[in-house]
Amino acid sequence: MTPQFPTESLTTRSLILRIPGLKLIEKIGEGGMSTVWKAWDVAGQRLVAVKILNREFSASGEDVRAFREEERLMEEIHHPNIVEAYDFNNGNGNWFFMMEYVDGYTFASLLQRHGCVAEPDCILICESVAAALDYAWNDHGLVHCDIKPENIMINSQGVVKLTDLGISHRFEFRENGRQDVPDHVTGTPAYISPEQVYGDVELDCRTDIYSLGATLYHLATGRVLFPSLGADDSMRAQCDDGTQASDPREIKPEISEGFAQLLEAMLVKNRDDRIQSWKDVFEMCKLVERGAAFKPRETEGVSSIRLAYGTRG
Repeated sequence: MTPQFPTESLTTRSLILRIPGLKLIEKIGEGGMSTVWKAWDVAGQRLVAVKILNREFSASGEDVRAFREEERLMEEIHHPNIVEAYDFNNGNGNWFFMMEYVDGYTFASLLQRHGCVAEPDCILICESVAAALDYAWNDHGLVHCDIKPENIMINSQGVVKLTDLGISHRFEFRENGRQDVPDHVTGTPAYISPEQVYGDVELDCRTDIYSLGATLYHLATGRVLFPSLGADDSMRAQCDDGTQASDPREIKPEISEGFAQLLEAMLVKNRDDRIQSWKDVFEMCKLVERGAAFKPRETEGVSSIRLAYGTRG
């Protein structure tokens, strides 16, 4: 059954965005280069999310190619915890692609309503995102590069969904054995990994592990790692061994020792000392669920928070 739509016109902006075959219902997201709308797909008789490239970027072949690449990646990747893309097209001069509509909310909106997320739910989020990004990394060589509460959703059935591959980085070797390195910093300052800030290292799955750790810290405590710092200083703090975030248990004493150590394992600034794989993250989550804590490392100075870095054993 086709849903009922408001009889009044949407907005001047939405009238510009008329797209054949789609009925725009409401704007549900907005970024620097695009907007996302809830819409009715007339041909498919289904609700979809439609990501539309802003008009000011549509004249740039480079911006359109980057937008198309995001859709192509999403269409290529099929995982229950990653939002899927359906179609890329141009209608009335607007470049757009249709995606799976998630009937739910982002964890950023949940933070706004409730302030923080309970530890068991944080572990569920961690396991779901770890499963999704383990698949993306091992099967497609993909690093998301922008893990944050705004890009993690939960649907009405309780399934966690990762979205927005707009700045993701594909791990591809050239003939000389090295991968392309981005020429500018991409990511969100409160969650960005140290190696993204440096901009001169080859990114791998450990980049997303750090950003998910920063996201989980925010969800569990209600605070970002460095709440008193602006964007530039926050990025510097992600890299500076002398700038330490608070022990999450100082903010929320109910956080378990095991979960605090999981966060720390993910948040080590030197990626060689960080937890090394999504499989290890997932296994550590399962141990935390069983009430385990971890043996501290003897090496000091590798941590991004004031705890002993956790390893199994």
